[in-house]
Amino acid sequence: MTDDYYLRELTQEDWKKYQEMDLLIFPEETVREESYHRSLSGPKSLAVVAVEKETNDFIGYFMVSIYGKEGHVKRIGTHPNHLRKGVGSKLLERAIFHLKSAGCNEFFLYVKSENEAAIKLYEKFGFVSEERSYQFIIPLDKTKEKPRGRCRSVEWGEIQLLSLRFNLNPFRVQQFFGMENQHVLVFEIMGQQLGFCRFSPDFPGGMPFILKDTQYTMDFVTHLGKLVTNKEFTSFRVTFDGQISLYQKLLDEKMELNYELLKMTLQDAGE
Repeated sequence: MTDDYYLRELTQEDWKKYQEMDLLIFPEETVREESYHRSLSGPKSLAVVAVEKETNDFIGYFMVSIYGKEGHVKRIGTHPNHLRKGVGSKLLERAIFHLKSAGCNEFFLYVKSENEAAIKLYEKFGFVSEERSYQFIIPLDKTKEKPRGRCRSVEWGEIQLLSLRFNLNPFRVQQFFGMENQHVLVFEIMGQQLGFCRFSPDFPGGMPFILKDTQYTMDFVTHLGKLVTNKEFTSFRVTFDGQISLYQKLLDEKMELNYELLKMTLQDAGE
């Protein structure tokens, strides 16, 4: 049976049609215009849309990024009116194909833990649940007046050592340096490197947010909050994988949990 849609790459000119679709697929976490354009211009990124042949409507899409041998399915979704028609399977199949063609042999994505249909689809392709990811909202008025330690910019020559220390993919950290208005930061106490974060004042928020000693949680987030200069923002977000003690610390500090996701991974996919 011939599909009634086709796949093509998204372009910068597709923004308005893309936004209309994305608002229906991810109403709570829609992509902002500057992020959309940045995603399409990245040298290690690809975005593909499913287009209905008869109407020329957008009915689904995926966005992927490449970090060395690791491929990230950043976003993937199907228009609510086209669910259970195989569109999601076709998109995921094509996403994995493109990542494998680029040399990736490890893949990961995030999904809401209550989205059983999506989880079953990913499991069908061999993805397994690895750990949970959390995003907290940090009100600026709850930060400290005199935080301990300091945040400083990471230098290019530090990437390999910091990647080892914080269990990061160095190729991903390198790409952070190429992003406009992004701060790649290390948090230090008396010269000891305890935290790492890539922070965007425009979002505003930090991901990944990594901290080895949770007693300094509010100190670290306070330093990040100082980077939020737009007075329209009264809070910012921090996002991290695992780190259960950090998760509990932020709950103890009465910070709002914005969402909880499952991180799913696929390794050594066959041909």
